[in-house]
Amino acid sequence: MNLKSKVLLMAAITGMNAVAADKNKQPNIIIILADDLGYKDVSYMGCKDIQTPNIDAIAKNGVWFTNGYTTCPVCAPSRAGLLTGRYQNRFGFEDNPGPYRRTKETIPGIPLREKNLGEYFKEIGYNTAIIGKWHEENVSLRNPVTRGFDKFFGFINGASSYYINDNHKGKLLREERPVEKEDEYLTDALGREANLFIERNNDRGKPFLLYVPFNAVHGPFQAPEEYIKKFNYIKDAKRRVLAAMIYSLDENVGRITSKVKELGLEENTLIFFYSDNGGILNLSDNGTLRSGKGDIYEGGIRIPFCMQWKGHLPENKKIDFPVISLDILPTAIAATGNIVNKEWRLDGENLLPFISGEKQGIPHNVLYWRFLWHHAIRKGDWKLLKHRDHPDVELYNLAEDIGEQNDLSKARPEKVKELQQLYTDWSDVMLEPQWGWQPGYCGSYKVEK
Repeated sequence: MNLKSKVLLMAAITGMNAVAADKNKQPNIIIILADDLGYKDVSYMGCKDIQTPNIDAIAKNGVWFTNGYTTCPVCAPSRAGLLTGRYQNRFGFEDNPGPYRRTKETIPGIPLREKNLGEYFKEIGYNTAIIGKWHEENVSLRNPVTRGFDKFFGFINGASSYYINDNHKGKLLREERPVEKEDEYLTDALGREANLFIERNNDRGKPFLLYVPFNAVHGPFQAPEEYIKKFNYIKDAKRRVLAAMIYSLDENVGRITSKVKELGLEENTLIFFYSDNGGILNLSDNGTLRSGKGDIYEGGIRIPFCMQWKGHLPENKKIDFPVISLDILPTAIAATGNIVNKEWRLDGENLLPFISGEKQGIPHNVLYWRFLWHHAIRKGDWKLLKHRDHPDVELYNLAEDIGEQNDLSKARPEKVKELQQLYTDWSDVMLEPQWGWQPGYCGSYKVEK
């Protein structure tokens, strides 16, 4: 073999070794969360009046779930479930932080005894960041940088104007300090900051966890006029503004995924996308699902949910078994090669072996929801639910009746009894709500907002 051939052979071997080493690297994790996005507010789920090519690309490049759920039909409890991988009812986080509390000493938020996403990943050597909406009480104890996140750009409360400007109210923060000024439309600013984090953490010798909870498309309903004009064909003015907000959300999802691709990180980055709860009734597109945000009918809790990991997950695979946002934490931990410890008592499941077919069956035999005076349980295709304003429980077969129109509770009393007992056994070991907006459920001690 001549010298030139030896050089080429060594280069090829070195290249193969580099690829093999890269495959063994711990993956970056990006979790993108939309706010109040309806089940069919994205085009890959069938939306007709709004196109979302960048969100669609995550589903096309990976897997998407037709039965994707969140743990609560409103923002803060839903996020608490995601961040801990545990039903938020286990620690009394059942309502958005409101003026009513169990006691004067009660502090709304994820208790310090509960480990969250940032803390898990910090412990295994990741650089961590949250860019967006945190939705905890605005006290230093609850700032994300005290809970495992190295970087924070966003706001702590439940909603924000999309036009910050001079930030005279000091609500937009970088870590624990108010941002002096922000001239960009907030969704665009969050996309910008997410990309800066990716760029600055690329090739730093450590993988990163990036959690991007956009506040789009939560109110207030605001969008740049040039975005709104793109949807002049939509007759309803409110839907037109919502479409503009979804457009900006999708564009910034695209900024993030394009940056990952540009830096050659696609095969080493696991990306999740989903919504914190269902869309607002009569504004969002929840398809044939009944009701919307704030309700335990499917329109309030079933959401768009997809994930991609180039070279590790199948592409454009539709999955029909039920999954829930609780699954994101254990799936992400497992993707890093670390063990999901049973002592953590997570309620979520690692989805990777179910997606690959390594494990047969489904991740969850039963899913539960308890939101103050509402509750629901799903086992297989059967769903039992109870509303405060309805004297009786309702029973639906979701395989035959996704719109929950045909109540079978009178026809199937044995199924009602079975599901109600399962729900009662679960609910009995949950903590009662510790704070919120309903004194009858959340405690009577009132803190002036």
